[in-house]
Amino acid sequence: MEAEIPPENNFEKNFSKENNISINSNQILIEKELEYEKVPEQEQEKNIPINMPSSEQFLELSLINEIKQTINKLEFNCENKMGESLIEDRCRILSYALILVDVYQKPKSNLIFPYAKLGEAYYDIKYYEQAKEHIENAIKYNDDIKNEKHHTLSDDYYLRLTIKLSRCYSEIKLYKTALALAERALLQNKALFPEDDISNIELYDIIYTCEKNLNNYSNAIENLKILYNHYAKIYDENCEKCINCIKELASLYESDKKYKESLDNYLKYFKLIEESELANKNKIKEIYDTAIKIGELYAKLEEYQQAYDFLINVDKNYNNGYNRTDKEKFVYQQLLCSLASFLGDEIYLEELLNLESFLIQCNKNKKGLLRKTYLNIGHIYKKNNELDRSLSYFRKALNYANKENDVQLVQEINKLIKEIEKEKKYNEIKGIK
Repeated sequence: MEAEIPPENNFEKNFSKENNISINSNQILIEKELEYEKVPEQEQEKNIPINMPSSEQFLELSLINEIKQTINKLEFNCENKMGESLIEDRCRILSYALILVDVYQKPKSNLIFPYAKLGEAYYDIKYYEQAKEHIENAIKYNDDIKNEKHHTLSDDYYLRLTIKLSRCYSEIKLYKTALALAERALLQNKALFPEDDISNIELYDIIYTCEKNLNNYSNAIENLKILYNHYAKIYDENCEKCINCIKELASLYESDKKYKESLDNYLKYFKLIEESELANKNKIKEIYDTAIKIGELYAKLEEYQQAYDFLINVDKNYNNGYNRTDKEKFVYQQLLCSLASFLGDEIYLEELLNLESFLIQCNKNKKGLLRKTYLNIGHIYKKNNELDRSLSYFRKALNYANKENDVQLVQEINKLIKEIEKEKKYNEIKGIK
């Protein structure tokens, strides 16, 4: 929501209205500050002053007027500024406002806008802790004097500050407070603006983020769907915001253990990524990352053949377009092996041999990866009665187990080797007879 904010020169009007001081004149109008009593003409002729201000009062009024003029000059300097320079000017304005209130006993309403605008300046550069503190002060002073005659924040500006305060709490991970503020602001916002106002979009974004981080996945999903519908109306269903919403929906459904809905959204997201105009490297990396997620979800639904076929097809179409890291290749190949283990020994052996080749090529044996691969290959060859090949791989595994000083594993592999050797001798004797 880009709510209309009182223009900067309202700051001048507030000060001048409150204290009857003309900002554009060098003279001090003291109708209110000095409260002269009207003097009869005859008394004036006699030059007899009644209730004339002291020199201290004149000095005080001069200082007050100078402070207020300085504040308005700084307000003018703040226009079109961003970043650290704006923060510096906003801090100076607040300092002068505090002098007016604390030293010269001016109404605390003088602090509302300095706190509010300093908070917004911090918010714009994503200093959320500082922004939260100053916005809260603005709201507090506004609420304290709301029923008095002094100037307070307009409803739409007050609401804008509340939305930003909610975002601050969300960014510093105080999600319960952020959620309560956002839900209250959403009710107020709908009373002021139409349902499709952009400020509602920001609130739905905050609410879904908080619900997600509070593990309230069903609520997060419902609010994200509303957010998606807003983006689709404002832009279109193929816009980047909608595409990101679909990916996030898929992730939320998975967290909520609704794997079918998650898979459907990841498949939709995958198709959109394929058709997108992302830079080639980033696009193909995202395709591979999403393909892995899709394969894992198929596996959770025990649809192993669909998962395996999908991953093989992706690798066939995109392997030459993206130079993946060894880690990315390993994760992909390991998933293929896991899926293949449910599809029969022939396919499983083929993928294990591919994994062996990759591990040897990149000299990768972290956490005994190559040793585990040798053991798996050895078991398949043993099952297929290819005893010589089985022995060869078990001995390779034994070599790595010895290097790892894994006594228990060494004993288990030795036991397997002895069983195979015994079976080989039995087959040889049987063949002689």
